[in-house]
Amino acid sequence: MLKEKETEDQFIYNFRLDDYVPEDHLLRLIDNHIDFSFIIGKVKHLYSHTGRPSVDPVVLIKMLLIGYLYDIKSERQIEKEIQVNLAYRWFIKYNIDERIPDHSTISQTRRRKFSESGIFQEIFDEVVKQVRSKGLIAGNTIFTDSTHIKANASMESLRKIVITPEEYLNKLDEESEVEKDEEGNSSPDDDDKKSNKTHRSKSDPDSRIMARPGKPKGLHYLEHRSVDSSGFITDSYVTPGNEQDCKHYIDRLLRQRFAFNFKIKNAVADKGYGKGEVYAGLTDLGINAYIPKQQWNQMREGMFTYDDFEYIKNGDYFICPAGNKMICTSKEPNDNRSFVYSCGSRLCNSSCEYRSKCTTSEAGKRAKTLKRNIHQDAIDYQFRKRNEPYWKTMLKKRRYLIEGSFADGKNNHGLSRARYRGIEKVQEQTLLIATVQNIKKMIKMLGKTGENISSGIISALNDIMIIITNETLFVINP
Repeated sequence: MLKEKETEDQFIYNFRLDDYVPEDHLLRLIDNHIDFSFIIGKVKHLYSHTGRPSVDPVVLIKMLLIGYLYDIKSERQIEKEIQVNLAYRWFIKYNIDERIPDHSTISQTRRRKFSESGIFQEIFDEVVKQVRSKGLIAGNTIFTDSTHIKANASMESLRKIVITPEEYLNKLDEESEVEKDEEGNSSPDDDDKKSNKTHRSKSDPDSRIMARPGKPKGLHYLEHRSVDSSGFITDSYVTPGNEQDCKHYIDRLLRQRFAFNFKIKNAVADKGYGKGEVYAGLTDLGINAYIPKQQWNQMREGMFTYDDFEYIKNGDYFICPAGNKMICTSKEPNDNRSFVYSCGSRLCNSSCEYRSKCTTSEAGKRAKTLKRNIHQDAIDYQFRKRNEPYWKTMLKKRRYLIEGSFADGKNNHGLSRARYRGIEKVQEQTLLIATVQNIKKMIKMLGKTGENISSGIISALNDIMIIITNETLFVINP
């Protein structure tokens, strides 16, 4: 028998919000595993003791986390979604008949109270500590890389800038070699002639021009992210898009060491971090570096490489493949990074049988020169292990761990583009995204039980790597 649904208004409903949120819902699991009560103590000093009662700051932070967890693009849309979603209501502890905080309340509180207060960094740190307390983070091996974030501004917003003499001198020290290389390969179009030396965005002055292979120039930021060997994010730091990867690397590792009491043994990164000062800093800290060296001047096939020249440390000179002595020709480091060695044009001439494999310069005009980094001892010390089986394993693990973390952030949580303008606000965005990624990963690992895992077991599993070659099985603890 056909029957149509009849609608009838009721004055009294037997309704309990908790009954309508499934036991395995992500937000219920988050509520079970993460204690957000710490937020009150972190923000208490930002509120006045008089005036109208405020919206609970825990509610506002949870609303922001919902926005990044489900990639809801705006605070206005967050309000609308929570209004109709029972699970969202349950998570912020609002009953079915309570009015959801207005989007302007979220926005104004975020900008006027939370902005530049450090609260988002503290929330990120607290979540990492809670995850660590459950035995999921070892903190022995840290993988690092950076990714671009498209700024909330267009190239049309660029305006010419007037640089003061003092600023000009400062910029000479700060110019990135990466930026020079990128801009040197740009096309002669009008847009491509704009550079970070001459232009700033009127909409977002903190952003910087960045060019990527096969793509037009754009305004970007960089997020420098560190990930533990378990896959949890342990640091997120934003810089302008043209800044070198290695500039803050050591400082960020030190921050993780002190903030979370990490006993860092190994640091893994790509060649963007492969500079002498990085190897020296890691050596001083007693950390093993798994970082390829930057190769700015690639040698042609068949030519001698740096390793073909023998360095005599006691006498501070090189022996070239022809057996000639190459002495240091500079009293000060070249470009503040390396000393220059040469045997002079008298010995390095057309009669040398190895000259064609040693240098491409015309015989009689220039002798072969060799540069030795001021931190070469640290570089040699760190590269003593590059032929070991776990060198490539470390680099391979970095690639899938960190790239997977970035991919999840960009595909599911809005990391690909800045929602706001200004480096402080972009930093807030990356910290909240990293926080929800860590929470999501923790829920996946703990599941419904929430039982702690032995930190000793996790540490062992994170550090021990199994490498299978054609002949041997290696089980190592680097």
